[in-house]
Amino acid sequence: MRLKNINNYNKIKKILILSLILTLSVSFSLASSCFLDSSRPDDSEEIAKGIEVEIIIYEGMTLNQISSVLEDKAVVDNGFMFRLYVQQKGKEKSLIPGTYKLLTGSEYGEVMDELSAGTPVVTFKVAIPEGYIIIDIIERFSSELPFIDSEEMLLAVNADNYNYDYIEDDESLEGYLFPKTYEVTMDYNAYDIVDMMLVQYRYETGDLDYTYAENKGLSKYDILKIASMIEREAYIPEERELISAVIHNRLDIGMPLGIDATLSYFLEKWDEPLTVSDLETDTRFNTRIYAGLPPTPICNPGLAAISAAINPADIDYLYFVVTDSQTHQHSFTNDYDEHINNINNAN
Repeated sequence: MRLKNINNYNKIKKILILSLILTLSVSFSLASSCFLDSSRPDDSEEIAKGIEVEIIIYEGMTLNQISSVLEDKAVVDNGFMFRLYVQQKGKEKSLIPGTYKLLTGSEYGEVMDELSAGTPVVTFKVAIPEGYIIIDIIERFSSELPFIDSEEMLLAVNADNYNYDYIEDDESLEGYLFPKTYEVTMDYNAYDIVDMMLVQYRYETGDLDYTYAENKGLSKYDILKIASMIEREAYIPEERELISAVIHNRLDIGMPLGIDATLSYFLEKWDEPLTVSDLETDTRFNTRIYAGLPPTPICNPGLAAISAAINPADIDYLYFVVTDSQTHQHSFTNDYDEHINNINNAN
């Protein structure tokens, strides 16, 4: 009797265990089904493949967190499966923090490879036109580069910060900041940018022949001053050498240059005409009053203007004036009376 009760007990025990296993299996299947259904959006809510989205991987994020971000942005279809894939490949420690541009619906391997390679270097292009003055350059860089501050740029353009033997003015870098389109990365600071422009100036002008200037006792800095005036005065390329000739011819005979752009530079008055009172300003930048070159260049000239400064036209012109306000074309002459006539007939 006792043995029979024991056998009945064992049978009931087995039945209970089998029932429990069956119940757990069904529960697990239902839970798995619910998980998979909740992790995948309805077809009506699916995000199209190939859409570029921005993903930020922060320092210290775990693989699980990264996988969740990728799934939330629909870069991968299942964050859990992506995590398993990365772990299987042994790359869980190789994902690099950064800001990425990834495509929705990407293959796991493609995403893993991009996150393992790190973010590409972001390059900013900043165009500095010929004729810009230092203040223009500061404004251009600080407005177009979010990581450059105008106050830092203002400190960076101090000539004392740089030790280049071709810089003759110990106070101003005006003229030496070579105009061109520069490519800048986010690791640049203001001093790096100014130094880059100075190096570019040396590169661009290094092969120029300054024999003409040397024979006339003019330094490279003098040529830079002349080039800056040519840059501000010449709108038509073919007139650069002609304006250069007028400047050199006047210097040769000690005649004041009479180029009002030098005074406009000093007064910071570019967009409106100079008044009679302005023209009486006592400064070495007033080339109507003082003969010779201004104390510094009045802008940062391009290579064409610098070349014209050391290669003036072989002509005896002493005067020029704008006679066509639409094209800014000048009329040139060596005769004062003809020059007055050109002024009167200007339109």
